Amino acid sequence: MNRDFFRYLALFAIIFIPLYTYLFGTRESPFDYTLSMIGNKLGYRLNFIIWGTVTGLLLTFFIIRLYVLKSFKNRRARKLLIWSLIFLVLTVVIPAVETLPVLKRLHAISAVAFALSLTASLYLFIRYLSEINQRVSVKSMWMLYIVIGGSLGLFFLFGNTGVFELFFFFSLSIFLLLLNKWLLGKGRASQEAGKTA
Repeated sequence: MNRDFFRYLALFAIIFIPLYTYLFGTRESPFDYTLSMIGNKLGYRLNFIIWGTVTGLLLTFFIIRLYVLKSFKNRRARKLLIWSLIFLVLTVVIPAVETLPVLKRLHAISAVAFALSLTASLYLFIRYLSEINQRVSVKSMWMLYIVIGGSLGLFFLFGNTGVFELFFFFSLSIFLLLLNKWLLGKGRASQEAGKTA
């Protein structure tokens, strides 16, 4: 029963993250405003804090679940993941307005630290997967490159707008959903092989 509960919660999380991000990020034009601008300058500050906190918690839960499923006990990766949650919460809590330049800079630093901590944790997990399944590891690494490269490409193409942020959370969700499918698929295949042996 607990296993079913966590499976459905994980499914809810990976669908809710991009949906909630889209709903918040399109309150105003993402071509003109970042998520932070919408939250800090356009009167949606509480919504911004709720979005960041809920998204961070669901994202952390989903990834931790993947780590547990594959018995990944790397302390550095887990710490990086927890730090990514902390940095995302700090990002949405710290105000980013022109009248508070020091806090605005801290806000920007926290946002970058969130992305770096999260991707570093996932990178360590993917390296671990190479010991279990080289094919899944290679596919996962390419997907991670797409998430990072696509986000950076859109940042340089459109500038500091919500476009690259929406792409990051959407592509990350797709990546994690596929990774979950690949890992569970391999697990079921192993179970079936054990039954027929």
